[in-house]
Amino acid sequence: MRKTDYLIIGAGIVGCSAAYLLTKDGKKVTIVDKSYPCNEASGVNAGGMELLQQPPRSLPMHVLAAQLWDMFQNEDGIDCGYHRTGGLYCVLREEDLKMLDEQEERFNKLGLPIERLNKEQVKEKIPYICDNVIAANFSPMSGYSNPLKAGVAILMKAKELGCEFYDHQFIKEIHTSKENGYLAYAEDGQVYQAKKILITGGIRSPWLLDQMGVHIELEEKHNMITVTEKAPHFIDYTITTPTMTMKQTAEGSVLIGGGREGYGDLNKDDKKKDVSINGLCFNVREAQNIIPSVKKLNILRSWSGFEGFTPERLPYIGEVEKYPGVYYAVTGFCGYCIGPGAAAEAIKCMNGEEYFNVKEV
Repeated sequence: MRKTDYLIIGAGIVGCSAAYLLTKDGKKVTIVDKSYPCNEASGVNAGGMELLQQPPRSLPMHVLAAQLWDMFQNEDGIDCGYHRTGGLYCVLREEDLKMLDEQEERFNKLGLPIERLNKEQVKEKIPYICDNVIAANFSPMSGYSNPLKAGVAILMKAKELGCEFYDHQFIKEIHTSKENGYLAYAEDGQVYQAKKILITGGIRSPWLLDQMGVHIELEEKHNMITVTEKAPHFIDYTITTPTMTMKQTAEGSVLIGGGREGYGDLNKDDKKKDVSINGLCFNVREAQNIIPSVKKLNILRSWSGFEGFTPERLPYIGEVEKYPGVYYAVTGFCGYCIGPGAAAEAIKCMNGEEYFNVKEV
């Protein structure tokens, strides 16, 4: 039996961030994952942190997450590949201008910096952009990090501080411990004893939560990413439209993502997912239409991953009513972007402090 004060189940970006923040605060922490850290949605996304597209009720948590990303990278020395470049949310149709108005309103309410750009101002800011963009909002807080290394780097920093991590630990059941706290049983027979447990399994969290009386409605998504060959730097900002995201990494590759989905069925095979060629073509074509020079680059690879969206696109954080001391943090939209913020709010919940409760927001 392995004993700890805090057991975190799920080593995605939320779990890794929670493990680091708790360990940094001097807590005894163990984190486990059914496979490898950040092997799913936290490692297969485009890495974008575009605050402009976020729901108004979770925007404050995204601001907190942006502050934590900056702290990880620039204060704590964790190489997450984080860059606060600023980002544009572009529209190409008159009927989408209302989106920009809504973004401006909610940013102004929170006192966040935002700049409305007309067609000429967009062109001035990004000379290489196409003429089809009729307007945009610019947020200097948007940016990106590298999902291929960020979560793992945060976890490794937590391990340096004393956190323990075990992979290939599929936790099947949680029961009250006669001695103290709870016992978590892994499929291979390993048992973990903890005073407090935090479930951060992303779209797989219901596997445990449903049996504990907590149901979170999650819409299964199969997001796709395309990466190009490296090129000299020419895209200074993150670029988002209602159906596409694009950014150029510090290494030179262009990452293209968006709202079009690949394929997968979590209930039939939780490991198998695939891209949609038609969807990829739509995404790449839109990227080329926004930035024509992208046409010169070769595509290296494309992939897809599972992600869960809640109906309100808001994170669910709380304590399991029937199991006091067992907590959960499930992101509902742009989970990688908001992940550190969700981890911080979950820790507030575990400490008995005021936290983001979707039922009360």
